Amino acid sequence: MIVLLLLSLVNVTVGPGWSYPIVVTEEPNSSQPYQHITMDEYDRFHLLWSDYQLDPRIAYKVFLLDGTTVIPDTMISRDTNSAYLSDVYMNDSLMAFWREYNPVYYCIRSLEDGSEVTPATYLFTEYTDYGLIRACPDSLGRLHVLRNIGQDVYYAVWTPAEGSGFIEEYTWMIPEAWIIGMLLVDGDRVHLILGDGWQTYMYMQYDLEGNITVPLYDFTNDVGDMARYPGLAVDSNGDLIVVGRVGISGYPSRYGFWRLNGRTGDLENHKWIVVSESPDMLVSTMMDLLPFPGNEKFYLVWVDSYYNEILWYIVMNNDGNLLVEPTAAYDHGDEDPEQLANVDGVVDSEGNLYVIYGQGEEEPIFGRYPTFGWFNAASLGLEEEEESSEQGTVLTIIEPSCNPFCGSVEFLVTGGAVIELSVYDLTGRLMAEIPVADGIGVWDGTGYSGDRLPAGVYTVSGGESCEPAVVTLLDE
Repeated sequence: MIVLLLLSLVNVTVGPGWSYPIVVTEEPNSSQPYQHITMDEYDRFHLLWSDYQLDPRIAYKVFLLDGTTVIPDTMISRDTNSAYLSDVYMNDSLMAFWREYNPVYYCIRSLEDGSEVTPATYLFTEYTDYGLIRACPDSLGRLHVLRNIGQDVYYAVWTPAEGSGFIEEYTWMIPEAWIIGMLLVDGDRVHLILGDGWQTYMYMQYDLEGNITVPLYDFTNDVGDMARYPGLAVDSNGDLIVVGRVGISGYPSRYGFWRLNGRTGDLENHKWIVVSESPDMLVSTMMDLLPFPGNEKFYLVWVDSYYNEILWYIVMNNDGNLLVEPTAAYDHGDEDPEQLANVDGVVDSEGNLYVIYGQGEEEPIFGRYPTFGWFNAASLGLEEEEESSEQGTVLTIIEPSCNPFCGSVEFLVTGGAVIELSVYDLTGRLMAEIPVADGIGVWDGTGYSGDRLPAGVYTVSGGESCEPAVVTLLDE
């Protein structure tokens, strides 16, 4: 069976810069082609997928770039009905969540060696309408979580408990939300995108301690029927990028782009970045949004929603302008029948993109195989432009400012278009931002609330392209 499938991949049309796709599991999954991929520091790929061996089970394996197996296909759920797979990685651990009928289970695998840290373990029994756990870690070792209880949407903060399980520090129901949505933690900001059905995306923001910093509001203004789970990313300015599929009656489906101010939540930009013009280009909800290193550029990869035969991609900047027009990464149209589904990806420190997607077969038995491929970012020819825009940014403390300081400290930014400096404490939490005007930024030792921060050592950063400054704040 696996030999027949590998032979069928010979007919795939491969886009410029892309590797040939390879099948990375021995057995197919079935009607739930959900797969998630994570890359560890040793360049190994950790794969989670559902419907293992054509049964509703959750599976795991580890493999290398050339497909060599490190840890073989392994069922990690209990041997019973398991669905609605989601995942998150934190520190050196990969966490998988799924629904077993109604109860929700989870397990943890080590990114160090793939070993089992926590086996399939019961989490809670409440009925979950959508069954997905959306989680993102913060710098304090906690998980920020979106989930359903019944049809209600809840936001919570969990601390992993010693041994197993989680301690729920706090939780709130968000009464206006009907759809679980997505969330992303950036420094001390927790961005939530929620739905009120199928019509709008709504935004709200919490700080790390559960205080609402931006109240819930609709930023899409009923432009059409919104897909349930948008893609989220943060750009180099700390602004939130949102990409979602929009269906408008009488018009082709399209991808909408929104950029929200990371501090205030205000809508700063909206445009259509991919609009369907032919059946091959019909956009689907099966997509992933992934930032390049430095968060100046972004990949969007998706499976077309008409024939389910092509994996597309674009590259765009944080204004939604296309740097690479829609291009077919993998065209399975010459393989009949083919049914592609859900795509997930990861980007390495060089900007190379690695994807996993479901490739369907009908003979000799229907199933979808997790199929792996990667894209060489150097083929884009964008490195020279990126390097020239990032070189030479220098951050210095202006004399006669003293360090340590009690009143205020003044910074000079030269050689780069930095409009804001970021202040972090020793745990890596973003505590304040300093506006820069004419290359000058002044910090008076206060945080976002306007209150003076505790005495201690803080790091002031002007972005990845310049060396940060370390300052010591004294008691008044």
